[in-house]
Amino acid sequence: MNGAIYKCIKILRDRLNDADMYLGPVATPGDIAALTNAVSIELSANLPYEYLEFLQMFDGLVACGVFIYSSRSRVMPGGDILSRSFVEMNHLSRDMDFMKDFLVFADSDQDEYVLDLKQGKYQVRDRQAFDNVNEEFDSFDGILAFMVDLIGQRS
Repeated sequence: MNGAIYKCIKILRDRLNDADMYLGPVATPGDIAALTNAVSIELSANLPYEYLEFLQMFDGLVACGVFIYSSRSRVMPGGDILSRSFVEMNHLSRDMDFMKDFLVFADSDQDEYVLDLKQGKYQVRDRQAFDNVNEEFDSFDGILAFMVDLIGQRS
């Protein structure tokens, strides 16, 4: 994850209170190992290094209707979900057969943020009309910057 994105996330963290933004703790080496193994075995894919870097700084982010998935689900003591697990959310997505060609990293009220495995492109796709590609990026950092900018606009 590049330094500019990190700085933007920290600025958002300073601006938004805990009720408006959840920023996960650092993912442990065990969390990362379990995630990469599960993705390899269960989803037959590899995670991009930039996403793993993000998780090693912030294991999940939820703000302004944007949910960036974490290495594992994080739940409050009362049972409320703080962040959604990458593997769990991708299993749910793959209930639809065509989604096997995608990894889903995040979602919002309007979009899903995916890697098209066939094209090797990170895409912002419409939740309702998934064939509609609204934005496209060559790297995970590109789509992460897009999501962080969206949070900044909404906050």
